[in-house]
Amino acid sequence: MKSEVRGLKLAIAIVAAGAAMLAGAPAAQAAGTTPNPSPAKVTINAAQKSATWGSLHVGDCQQDGGTIVVRADGTGDWSATTLTYHTNSGDIWHSSFDFYTTAGFRLFHAGTFDSPRMNDGNPPPRYFWTGHFIFDPAQFNGIDIYKTLQHSSC
Repeated sequence: MKSEVRGLKLAIAIVAAGAAMLAGAPAAQAAGTTPNPSPAKVTINAAQKSATWGSLHVGDCQQDGGTIVVRADGTGDWSATTLTYHTNSGDIWHSSFDFYTTAGFRLFHAGTFDSPRMNDGNPPPRYFWTGHFIFDPAQFNGIDIYKTLQHSSC
């Protein structure tokens, strides 16, 4: 009988842990932030590196074709098209980025870049926007563009 109770307690603990993990995913989305998605496309040459993300969703907002470019001269640019499916006061998409080496060492942070205030509609209007930044050019060769993390909220 004791081993059956112990087995039942273990099964209940496993189910409870699984339910807690599942409940945590919607909570992160409801908080308005994305997990740190990896770029869908990467381009590298001697003068510049770029990363492009597919569609990302945060709350009622969507980002399409977000692209970050870093250049050997220490300049960088961010561009994206965003939209919102529902807003009462105009939504704003916020993006920032962390750049890492192949070994996982964080080199620098860029942003926060903010979209224009977005209104909804049927279909929702699309907002193209850009941001410019600078960084230490000595860090260019160390950037592993595959490891670039985009942090977003809306």
